[in-house]
Amino acid sequence: MALLLGTSLAVAPHARAADTFLPISAPSTQSVLPGKIVYAQLTIPDLTQAKTFYGTLLGWTFKDIPVSRGRYAQAMAGGRNVAGFVEHPLPSDDEVRHQPLWLPFISATDPDAVVQTAKVWGGKILFKPHDIPGLGRETIIADPQGGVFAVIHSGSGDPVDSDTPTAQGEWIWSALLTDIPVNAAGFYQKLFGYEVQTSQDTSSPLRYLLESQGYARAIINPLPPRLPANAPARWMNFVQVDSVGATAEKVPQLGGKVLVEPHLDHNNCMIAIVADPAGAVFGIMEWHMPTVAGEAK
Repeated sequence: MALLLGTSLAVAPHARAADTFLPISAPSTQSVLPGKIVYAQLTIPDLTQAKTFYGTLLGWTFKDIPVSRGRYAQAMAGGRNVAGFVEHPLPSDDEVRHQPLWLPFISATDPDAVVQTAKVWGGKILFKPHDIPGLGRETIIADPQGGVFAVIHSGSGDPVDSDTPTAQGEWIWSALLTDIPVNAAGFYQKLFGYEVQTSQDTSSPLRYLLESQGYARAIINPLPPRLPANAPARWMNFVQVDSVGATAEKVPQLGGKVLVEPHLDHNNCMIAIVADPAGAVFGIMEWHMPTVAGEAK
C-alpha cells in the first residue's frame, strides 16, 4: 500500500474575527462524545487544486475563511462542516517525507488533560492546546508509534450519534495502521476511555476495535506487510460514497491516484484507497445499512 512515510502539519491560521470559523455542529448540540472522530483537517500546497479535486469527486462545497496570513477553507457535505483545508507550502527537501496528511480530530472533554496523559504514556505533543475561534480547543499529538491525530473540545458540541445512514461525502470510518496494534490500543484507551474489542478472522491478523458511547469509532490494524516494520503509524480516514467503483474511476481523471483498487474488506464493505493530486491519502467506502431479511433493499 503506497502510503505517506511522514507528515506535514500546520495549525489553522489565526482568524481575523472571533466568529469567522464555521462550528463543527450547527445548530449547537453542546454534547461531548469523548472518543468520537468529529472532524478532519488537511494541509495542502494548493488550495484551489484541492477544492477542484474534492469538490468534483465527493460533492464537497467550500467556504473561504478570512485569516491573517495564508489561505484557509472549510468543506461542507450535505450542509455539515466536515473538514478544514490549510494552504501551506510543503518543504521541498524531502517530498516523500512531507506528503500531506489527513488529520483526524478526536473529541475530548478536556484536551489539556489528554495532553498530560499522552506525555505519561509516551506520546509527543506537536502543538500545545490552543483555542481556535468558532471551532473549539485543540491540540495535536503523535502516539508512541508516530500516528498523528488532533484532540478537540468542540465549542458547538459534537455531532450527535444517529442510526441514519451516512450521506455521500461524509466521513464514515477511521483506521489506525501501526506496527504494534496491542500497544496502540492501550494508548488510545488511556487517552479517551475507549472500550476495546478484538476482531479477527482466519484470513487476517488480530485487530482492535475502539468503541465509545456504544458506537464503534475506529479500528487498529497492523501495518501492511509491504511496508517496513519500523514505518511510522498513520491514520486512514474513509469517506462514504454512493459508488466506490465510479468514484475510483474519477480519481486519475482529476489528477489523483488509486493506490488500492476497489475491493470488499473483511466486513464485506466495498472500499478503495486513493491519493489526491498532492499525495494526501484517504479511503472511500460504500457502506449500506443492513436490511432485515424479506425487506425491500
